Amino acid sequence: MKWELIIVSVLVVIGCIGYNLLVRDKSVMDLCVPSAVEKTDITLLDAYFIAMEKAKAFDPRPELIFMNSVNDGEVSGSDGKRGNWQGYISLRETKKSLIFAIKKGKLISYRVGDTAYELTIKPSSIKIDSSLIVKSAIKEFHLEPSPKSDSFSNGFHFRLIRDAENSFISVDGLIDGKQAEIYYNPETGEYMGGVQSN
Repeated sequence: MKWELIIVSVLVVIGCIGYNLLVRDKSVMDLCVPSAVEKTDITLLDAYFIAMEKAKAFDPRPELIFMNSVNDGEVSGSDGKRGNWQGYISLRETKKSLIFAIKKGKLISYRVGDTAYELTIKPSSIKIDSSLIVKSAIKEFHLEPSPKSDSFSNGFHFRLIRDAENSFISVDGLIDGKQAEIYYNPETGEYMGGVQSN
């Protein structure tokens, strides 16, 4: 009986290794010990690095133009994580751009476009994550998540953008029941202002 158990165990391991050779994008651990909960919600920085990895296949020095979380009907984001993200990345050497979409934490689509953008966000200035700014906005401004019934957005949402002068990382939600967006410096986390609807 003991030898039968050992033989079965060895066959399972061999089977997992053999399958892994056929399906190279999965690890042996993922195949043999499936995760009970697949990671689907990710932070802004997680999404940024996923998108930049794809962009580097087309350009060695890509730079972000903008990115934001996308509504999925769930009241989430209180930990700085959302499942869906989208954005544009400048492929500076080819004077093109990469448009990407992330769904449930995975890159699901991308397209190289012919439009070049001059205003980009330097990688060295992207250090603060959405998990930090949402905590700050909740604590300092009593920002609350938009409800599921809100037609504009649900939960907290995040953006990484820039204008002619500055780059911003932002979180939006509700303050006193009104739509609000709070802006922070993406390099230092310093508060940079906010807007609120009337």
